[in-house]
Amino acid sequence: MKKTLAAVAVLGAFAGSALAADVQLYGIVDTGVQYLNGDTDIGGSDAVNRFSMESGMQSGSRFGFKGTEDLGNGLTVGFVLENQFSSDTGALNSSGLLFHREASLFLEGAFGKFAMGRMGSINGGTSSWAKYGVISAFGTSWGDYSAQAGNWAIGGGMWDNMVAYETPSFAGFKVFAQYGMGNAVTGNNSVENESSSDRYYAIGASYANGPLNLYLAVDSINYQTWGAGAPVSGADDIDDSLTVTFGGNYDFEVVKLFAGAQYFDEIKLSNMKGAVNFEDADSGIATKMKGWSLGVSGSIPVAGGNVLVGAAYLDAEAADSVKDATKNDELTRWIVSAGYDYPLSKRTNVYGILTYNQDSIDSDNKASERDPSVFGVM
Repeated sequence: MKKTLAAVAVLGAFAGSALAADVQLYGIVDTGVQYLNGDTDIGGSDAVNRFSMESGMQSGSRFGFKGTEDLGNGLTVGFVLENQFSSDTGALNSSGLLFHREASLFLEGAFGKFAMGRMGSINGGTSSWAKYGVISAFGTSWGDYSAQAGNWAIGGGMWDNMVAYETPSFAGFKVFAQYGMGNAVTGNNSVENESSSDRYYAIGASYANGPLNLYLAVDSINYQTWGAGAPVSGADDIDDSLTVTFGGNYDFEVVKLFAGAQYFDEIKLSNMKGAVNFEDADSGIATKMKGWSLGVSGSIPVAGGNVLVGAAYLDAEAADSVKDATKNDELTRWIVSAGYDYPLSKRTNVYGILTYNQDSIDSDNKASERDPSVFGVM
């Protein structure tokens, strides 16, 4: 919705240049209900049944402001300020962050696009820089247990103090690069762009030509090795993470096929969504993992809407840096999802999804071995 004058009245920074600036107020409200049946497969624990109202199952509920101004000579300056909130409670998605999803300033021209601020990784699903939703018909939506990309291909997450660059399109090709300087955390002696803060690197490329879209990205987290005035425990053994992700989609008109694959190493377990995290079922598992994953899915036009089907598999083991009793831990994951998405208008749609997520954990510690699973309806 382009309401330039109204938006300029809200954003006083543009009050003196209303005719030169194009400012938009936009947003999404997504509310539904969800049923989950989760079995942690831990002795003495019963399966958990949970029925709840949820926000942002298909698309995160949000509002934002974005604007551009033509500087002449082919140069455009702009900004994106995007919030995320829970439409079922009205609460902000992240405490203390007004613009959780993005707060960036960019300059664009014949050289490409350069941006600074808080942004999501290209290897993720949040912010205007996110790219890897193109490898799944479920994008990066539908929660922590569906066949969406974020549940089988590890994403890069959100980063403060990010610098990002995008080249112009060359016959459908674009190249992307990002560097996240990390965040200074009060009380933890973390310093931006120093070893007391995690830092992020990414480089990627995309190709779009008619029905074909391809995506490739390599990214890494340089983990914090210093904090609270002293080296982090085991700092000499802290290896940087690495992910290599490749995939895309092709529209055959009767079906749009999606596929993707990823290799990952030194990934923190907390970044691996899925049934293993249901009701804290991940206690005692190796803290860092390495392995590979694969997802295949499709979107089929049916009766004015789209049938969505997909399956994914992940195979992981303890990373080489893990030296404790969990060094031989292994994790496998299967996800199968199906659903239907129907547009009522250009702005409004309804949807329903069924999903099943099965993890299997093998360990030298037999007490840690289990096969947690989740069945969900959204």
